[in-house]
This record gives sequence, C-alpha cells and structure tokens, in this order.
Amino acid sequence: MTQAQILPRDRTAATAPRDHLAALGGPRQSQIPVAMRHTQRVERLRRGIVWGVGGIVAICALFLAYHFISHLAVDLRFAHIGFQGARITIEQPRLVGYQKDGRAYELKARVGVQDIHKPDIFELQGLEARLDADKGLPILLTSGEAVYDGKQDRAELSNGVRISDEKNYDLRLESATMDFKASRLNSQSPATLKLECCDVDGKSVELAQADSRVTFTGAVHSVFHGEKAEPEAGSE
Repeated sequence: MTQAQILPRDRTAATAPRDHLAALGGPRQSQIPVAMRHTQRVERLRRGIVWGVGGIVAICALFLAYHFISHLAVDLRFAHIGFQGARITIEQPRLVGYQKDGRAYELKARVGVQDIHKPDIFELQGLEARLDADKGLPILLTSGEAVYDGKQDRAELSNGVRISDEKNYDLRLESATMDFKASRLNSQSPATLKLECCDVDGKSVELAQADSRVTFTGAVHSVFHGEKAEPEAGSE
C-alpha cells in the first residue's frame, strides 16, 4: 500500500502576492518628503524668475531714462521720477537752457511727463519760466500747461499764459508759442497788455524781448487810465 505523504503548506508563498498588492496600493511614506521638497524648489525657482525678470525690466527702464535725459540739450533736474509703460513722470522738473545771446533761461513745473520714444518732448503742468534780460528785470512767464521741445527750445503754452517783468508790463493771454532761443512769443489768441499808463487789447500779439517790442494785430484798442476806450488800427 502506497502511503501519500502530506506536506505542510507554504504560507509564505501564499501571502506574498497579497503583501505585494498591499504595498502597491498603500502610501509610500518615504516618497512624500521628496515630493514636498521638489515642490518647494519649483516654487522658489518660479519666484526667483519673476523677481529676476522684474529687476531686469526696472534696470533697463532706468538705463533708458538716464540715456534719454543725459542727451538733452538742456540741464534737467527733478525731485522724483516714476515709470508707467513708455512714459516717465517727473515731479518738480527743472530745466536750464540758453538763449542765442548766451543768457540763461530756467523752466520749472509741478509735473512733467516724457515719452521715451520722444525724449526731447516734455508735457508740463504748472509751468514757471524765468528768462534773464540784458537790461532791467528778468522776464517771468507762467502757463497752466505746456509742451516743451528741448531740441527746438520751443514751448506750446495753453490754459492761461502770463508774461511780465513784474514792474513795467504784464501780458495775459489764453495760449501762445514761446521760442526761448530767440526770446520771442507769438499768439493768435486774444491778449491784454497792462502798462502803467494804459491797457491794450488785440486778437493776436507778438512779443520780442530782444527788441523790447510788443505788436498787436486785429481789433486793437487801448484804454488809458481815466479815459474811455479808443479803437486803433494797430499798436506797438
């Protein structure tokens, strides 16, 4: 009679597949810290790229502003400068230039705006200008707004213009063009000249500082103090 031998069952072999499946389905504790460290490195790298690009843009903007300002024909100083796209906002700008005869003129404003694509052009608010005169008092000019061309030494004045020497004459008008190099002002808007003896009005005016001359054209009339208005064909 043949006797069958019953061998004990290998439990290790039976449980191995279950243990392997459990290991695959369960969390890998050793990989979690590695993944977290990788995520943190990516975040730091991303922030570094953003700050780096921002710094490069700021440096380039400052370089461009310095490059454009340093090549102006006038001496420019300011209290504060800011950027918005291609436009540079300058607080309390001060520009110094020179007339044909070498006399200096100075421009100051509350705010100036410059486009980096047009470095010679300044949009000014609250303009105050001072022009040195050959003889007598300096000429003072104010304007609510102005567009100044540093290359041409010329400004388009608007929103109320006044030019005077604070003693002998006071000329007021709405808008005008001022050529600082030639010390000449022209306007096609109505103007009023106040003198010690009289007031003179006209539809247009030209003031030549070098010749000490003011010329009115178009419906000119004058009022002498204590007298009625008298129409005139022209006045100098």
